[in-house]
Amino acid sequence: MAQSSFLGDGKAKRESLGSVRLTRAEVAKHCTAGDCWVIVNDRVYDVTGFLDEHPAGRNIILLHGGKDCTKEFLEVHSEDYILAFAPNSFVGCLEGSSALAPKKPANVPVHFDSSKILALKRNVYGDEHEAYRASFRTFLQKYVQPEYAKFEAKGVVDREVYSKMAQEGFYLTLGIPSACGGRGLDWKHNCVVVEEVEDLGCGGLFVNLGNDMVLSYFTESCTNEQRARWLPKLRRGAVIAVAMSEPEVGSDLGQLSCRATPSPNGGWTVNGRKMWISSGAVAELTVVACVTDPTKGAKGISMLVIESEMPGVSCAKRFGKLGKHASDTCLITLEDVHVPRENLVGEEGKGFQYMMQHLPRERLSIAVASMAAARRALALAVNYVHGRAAFGANLGTLQAVQQELAKIRTEVQVGTTFVDRCIADACQKQLSAEAASMAKFFATDLSFRVADRCQQLFGGYGYLKNSPIGKIMVDQRVTRVYGGANEVQLEIISKGLGFKPQRASRL
Repeated sequence: MAQSSFLGDGKAKRESLGSVRLTRAEVAKHCTAGDCWVIVNDRVYDVTGFLDEHPAGRNIILLHGGKDCTKEFLEVHSEDYILAFAPNSFVGCLEGSSALAPKKPANVPVHFDSSKILALKRNVYGDEHEAYRASFRTFLQKYVQPEYAKFEAKGVVDREVYSKMAQEGFYLTLGIPSACGGRGLDWKHNCVVVEEVEDLGCGGLFVNLGNDMVLSYFTESCTNEQRARWLPKLRRGAVIAVAMSEPEVGSDLGQLSCRATPSPNGGWTVNGRKMWISSGAVAELTVVACVTDPTKGAKGISMLVIESEMPGVSCAKRFGKLGKHASDTCLITLEDVHVPRENLVGEEGKGFQYMMQHLPRERLSIAVASMAAARRALALAVNYVHGRAAFGANLGTLQAVQQELAKIRTEVQVGTTFVDRCIADACQKQLSAEAASMAKFFATDLSFRVADRCQQLFGGYGYLKNSPIGKIMVDQRVTRVYGGANEVQLEIISKGLGFKPQRASRL
């Protein structure tokens, strides 16, 4: 909870705040998402912590941060609503008014966050990871959260945000080896990044696209000459993308039709369309899966780096989506794009092999984000039912509500523990494709179910457009689709039991 410096931190100070008188000028200094004071009935409230969990009215409060929001807020809620969910938010009364300190609610609600909601202490991260977490959280609160509504409205995150993140060591540079000018941090730092993005309600900031899904093609599969050419762009935070799927081909990557035919002057001429490309409209470099030899099936697929300024590259259509609104997703058209041979990733014909090598960690990254979203959804619901009045008490006093949340808590704990084990294995280079698919299937399926069940506890508030719990649900729905649909993950898992996948062509 943000406090003005004159208030101090002592308990006696906080208990005597009713005598504090504030000028409008003082209140107006606290007008951002990270430090928001509002005036209701001449009483001043610090609603900073309230904003993240408030199921309705967040935009109203932020719009009037630092000044009177009485009319707009009271059209929806009574003043007591603030104290019901943020009992320590009262700061003082407006100077010159006759307002008195409000009465505190009889039942002070608890406050759980995504870490306190678990029964078992997580041990996958060390002190250095937690320090990195705190630093990144501060970054998000300063540079992303205040602008996030604008990013969602535009359908894209400003490139400057990625550049700033790279400069601070949160985007691309964390995974670039120190010998190549990066920070060379272990992969647990990547997991911290995706967890914090979800925990602060910025799930549309698709930062793990670059960190976990694309960067490894450059750091692990490219030649030294290619790294020397492209890594300077990556170190400054260039937006990067990967293009696998096509309008007619989704998870079956062995059936691609995008063709790269040899050019008379060397290299290839690429023609085709790529579908569902996240950050495709703003990416400077896109790793594209192409068929370089149509006679060899999956062994005829190669990966080419296509640069945005190459003639013939165009974003044919940007799609509106149910969720992940801050992430641009588009259809890319490639028409007679000349790609020089030095833009070939690794060896010709090994594209399918490279995709299979990089996909397990990509899928685990999705699982890490989904479990973070599930923990946040549970914490939001628990805090809400402790403060929501119903049937003469709080909603949380009902046995049915308690049992539902107990079931969810158990499932979230199990999922977190399994995914944490997979994180540890990935950092030891022991993550199997099966385990990654299990994590992706279980975590994404669970996160959507948790968000849906928790949203039910919010009633009508959970269905509002900007409701935090509602946004988690619409954002998490797609996680069961991208990174390989969950039905594909089940096929991968079943192979470990000795089964061979059934194919439509064999029926």
